[in-house]
Amino acid sequence: MSLLTLLTDFGTSDAYVSIMKGVILTRCPEAVIVDISHEVPPGNVHTAGHVLSDAWRFFPEGTVHTIVVDPGVGSDRRILAAEVAGHFFLAPDNGVLSGVFDQAVPERVVMVENEEFYLKPTSQTFHGRDIFAPVAAAIAGGLGGEGLLKLGPPTDSWIHLPRANAVTGPGGAIAGEVTHVDRFGNIITNISGDDLPREMETSIGRHVIRGRQTSYVAGQSDEVIALIGSTGHLELSINHGSAAEFLGVTIGDQVGVIPKVEGGDA
Repeated sequence: MSLLTLLTDFGTSDAYVSIMKGVILTRCPEAVIVDISHEVPPGNVHTAGHVLSDAWRFFPEGTVHTIVVDPGVGSDRRILAAEVAGHFFLAPDNGVLSGVFDQAVPERVVMVENEEFYLKPTSQTFHGRDIFAPVAAAIAGGLGGEGLLKLGPPTDSWIHLPRANAVTGPGGAIAGEVTHVDRFGNIITNISGDDLPREMETSIGRHVIRGRQTSYVAGQSDEVIALIGSTGHLELSINHGSAAEFLGVTIGDQVGVIPKVEGGDA
């Protein structure tokens, strides 16, 4: 089985995704294609990187992950192919692979330059069809490992987006930030659940959330709750509502956690 995943900002109202799949299946008929998401906000490399970082480790080794969130398409930006922990990644060199490279050191990274693998003629506005899809099919068809070198020369440099890390200060107070808002309006932070105190208060803007819950349904319909989400990080949520809209929160906003004890401060 040749397993490929697709992560794009194309949406599903146009033919772009289906065209990419058509090219992949023409070049690699045995491919099995899984959609990670096509609803990344247009050009939002940070969101794409977050989604990819959450998803890739749950696929089997040998999977080819193809990411086309590419606001620099047609420019001199590079395209990278990488092998990481037995997985293969094909993406523009715009920082979208930063989270993956933070989670595991890449075994090899090459610059995709060999036009023999491209669809011809090659459009300057649809590299997803003409470069990413046929190259992904080639990797899935057996070009992995050292075969990546057939795509282009190796490189040890790439664009890396800085990762915001939560910081623990005096008294156990934690300062973090919002890293993602999912389609349900859940606010996902960079504060690890392993670092959270048993009793706590979470502050975001002028809002304070006391304690933490174990599920999304624990709160009332107009109550923001704190909990540890499926990524293992602190989330803020509203039962049947959007916490991000309710709180007016966006990516990068500051989040604080203060330890509390029964009857007073820690």
